[in-house]
Amino acid sequence: MRLAAVAVVAAAVLPPTGAAAAPASQFTVVNGAIRTATGTPVPPSGTHASLWSNSSVATTTIDGSGRVQIGAIGDYCEAWPTVEVTVDGAVAGRTTIVSATSYGTYPVGPAVAAGRHVVRIQFVNDRSTAACDRNVHVAYARMEFATTDTKFSFAVMPDTQQEVLNATDTRFRQRTTWLVNNRAALDLRFVTHSGDVVNWDTPDHSQYVIARDAMRPLETAGIPYALAIGNHDTQATGVGGSARDPAHTKELVRDTTVFNRYFTAAQYGAVRGQFEAGKVDNAYSTYEAGGVQWMVITLELWPRPEVVTWARNVVAANPRHNVTVVTHDYIDGNGNIEQTNGGYGATSPQYLFDNLIKQYANIRFVFSGHTGVAGNRVDTGVHGNKIYSFLQTFHSGTTNPVRLVEVDTAADSVRTWITAPFDNTSFPQYDRTFTGIGLVH
Repeated sequence: MRLAAVAVVAAAVLPPTGAAAAPASQFTVVNGAIRTATGTPVPPSGTHASLWSNSSVATTTIDGSGRVQIGAIGDYCEAWPTVEVTVDGAVAGRTTIVSATSYGTYPVGPAVAAGRHVVRIQFVNDRSTAACDRNVHVAYARMEFATTDTKFSFAVMPDTQQEVLNATDTRFRQRTTWLVNNRAALDLRFVTHSGDVVNWDTPDHSQYVIARDAMRPLETAGIPYALAIGNHDTQATGVGGSARDPAHTKELVRDTTVFNRYFTAAQYGAVRGQFEAGKVDNAYSTYEAGGVQWMVITLELWPRPEVVTWARNVVAANPRHNVTVVTHDYIDGNGNIEQTNGGYGATSPQYLFDNLIKQYANIRFVFSGHTGVAGNRVDTGVHGNKIYSFLQTFHSGTTNPVRLVEVDTAADSVRTWITAPFDNTSFPQYDRTFTGIGLVH
């Protein structure tokens, strides 16, 4: 919608003569316009704020507490529009508007205390071509009024090593773009990956370039993520997928120099601590969702005992966090805990279970890849708590599966399913639902 920029607009469209006056628009708009609403349900003012460039901003003041919610529709142009929401001068987060007709409700950012808050909504991914024009139209901004949304989701990507072999393969980035576009519908709060992000390193690091580009949509949208490191992400694996130097595989499986050049804690977005400074091989991130605290801790493949000790200390120091452990190899396709170190690891998955997973009452989930296709198991920890473990590997050459995990903190339940957005393939045989999971509140 390329029109002359409007400096400031703060009035609603006038009603017909003799009609009752509609409430004025709540927004003040810079480089945009107040226009007659075209989406449903029609807002009380009968208008929305149209934003059409990256300098377009709608501002309002609202009273209440809880998370900010916005209602908006968008004009699709090669992707849906994204807005960044600022509350009282601090960036609360971003959300992507995924409907052209329904204003919907898009919660953004953490809850804020009761009071009067200045909310600023800025269009951030403008796009215009000869065929289309991306815009966003904001109908309202309001508070949840201290209510807690108890249902949310996170995503787990399986081994993506088959998706980075050539630059024409779009499956990896298409998956992350789909997650961003469906962020509001899923109430997606975090994305993780169970390892083998790439297949092998090459002198030009081309596979890392593809993988790095694939993660950018999550970063742009402000969705935190964390990647576990698989054997193919280390210098142990050479060109073609075989051992790079069979005589030194045990040493090379800890050489993650290239991986850490392309992926950093700052890019992950929510890292709170690392085993080794400057390396994401073993790190933990935290976030809040459903009214409870969460931790995602990613561990190297067949971790060294000192890494397991570090992880024990991290979990013990955060007893009010519900912990998700992600490591490349843990269970097999039949749901059994793996017993070996693959011949070149420091410990086994069974060692990890015995010395970390079963020892802490707040460890809730474990995710892994490496072998098989998909599977799950439920264990009981030493404190009587249930531990839910899931495998997703796939090694697909044609599509891009992703595991979605929906948690309802009020119902104390979890539901998980696997879908492939590239060709809309579903895998209902791996759907699972569990209740009474014992969340820490």
